[in-house]
Amino acid sequence: MTTARDATSDVDAHTDRPMRNIRRRRGDRRASTIKFNIAPMIDVTFLLLIFFLVTTTFERAEGILASQMPKDSSRASIALPLSPIVVRLSQVGMDFGEYEIHIDHFSNRPGSFDELYDVLGHIHEQPGFDKDTPVVIMAGDDVRWDHVVGCWNAALRAGCTKIAFGEP
Repeated sequence: MTTARDATSDVDAHTDRPMRNIRRRRGDRRASTIKFNIAPMIDVTFLLLIFFLVTTTFERAEGILASQMPKDSSRASIALPLSPIVVRLSQVGMDFGEYEIHIDHFSNRPGSFDELYDVLGHIHEQPGFDKDTPVVIMAGDDVRWDHVVGCWNAALRAGCTKIAFGEP
């Protein structure tokens, strides 16, 4: 029979092993931290990176392909405008409606801003001119601001995208 002293002794009754070793092993498991070794994962990551860099082929984008236009001397070439469309606005009298519109290098003289809209539309239909051709509005010092705004609005209605003001 076992006595109370035997029950509290350092020997386990079932295995006949010292109790200190079992307690130490269990305590070590609880106190130890789990370590994760990431060195192999970093090695594999760098190997994959090097593999993809070596095997990648770089190609030009489709919109940046080099091209050459054929040279055909039998066709007439369209002369591009060297200068912008210049609209000159001047005051001819003291009355509100007395103004004059003149477009440089064109024979049409619009009498009103509605006619200016039509003339600018016809100019855009001519070869070498388009909606991106700059329009420069040059107004004298005596021109009423309402007329300058009317000229601006006519150019906008005609579809002009580049409108600027200039000095006469």
